[in-house]
Amino acid sequence: MTPRYITVKGGGISTSAPFYIGHVQHDRAMSRREAYEYLSRQTGFRPAQLRAAFLALGKALAANAARGNSSTIDGVASFRNVVKGAFETVHGPWTPGVNMLLVNAFELDPFKGALSGFVPVNRTEGAKPVINTVFDEITRVYDEITGTDLFSIAGNDLAPDATKDDEYVALAGAQGVETRCEIEFSDVQNVKARLPEALPPGQYTLKVYTRSGFGEGYGVHVASRKVTVA
Repeated sequence: MTPRYITVKGGGISTSAPFYIGHVQHDRAMSRREAYEYLSRQTGFRPAQLRAAFLALGKALAANAARGNSSTIDGVASFRNVVKGAFETVHGPWTPGVNMLLVNAFELDPFKGALSGFVPVNRTEGAKPVINTVFDEITRVYDEITGTDLFSIAGNDLAPDATKDDEYVALAGAQGVETRCEIEFSDVQNVKARLPEALPPGQYTLKVYTRSGFGEGYGVHVASRKVTVA
C-alpha cells in the first residue's frame, strides 16, 4: 500500500505566512452493505449480525453522549462530546446554527498507530480525474450503454463517494439535462454503475463528479466522455 495525499492552504487563522494542511486520498469508499460483507469475510460473522452489533453500538454511544458521558472502545477510540463553532465573547452567547454539540472520536492505540510505518506520497499537482474507457458489462461493448446494463468506467482519480450528494455519475443529454446513475462500486481506477431506467437511444455525455477520494476539504472535479445509449 502506498498512501497518497495533497496539500491545501489552510484558513481561519491570521498569520503572516501561509500554512498548509494535508488531505489523504482514499482508494475507495465502501457502502454500509459492502463494509458489512467485507467484515463478514474477515471475521466469519454474518453481515446481519455485524449490522445489528454496529446499530447497538451506535445507540449506546448516543445514549452515553446524551447523559454527558464519554465512551471508550479499548484499543480503538474514545467518544466524547465536543463544541463546534466560535463564540463572540468569553461568555458566549450560544448561537444555534453556529454552535453545536458533536460526538467526536479520539483514536487509541493500537488502532491509532496502525499506519505509523507508512510514508505517504505527495500528489498535490496530480489529482486530475479522467475517464479512459466505458464498457457495458452485459453486451461487452465499449462506449455504448444498453438499457439498465451495469457498465464499468475505467480511468484515474475517480472514486466518487456515493454517500455525498455532489459526487455522482450521470448521463447528460444534448440539452444538458442529467440523469443520475446508481453506483455499485467505486475506487480510484474503476467505477461500476447503472441507469435506474433506460434512456432514449442517442448520444450522451457520461460525467463523473468526484473529489478523487480526498474528502470534503477538496473541491469537486468532473471527468467526462462521449458515449452512445442503445
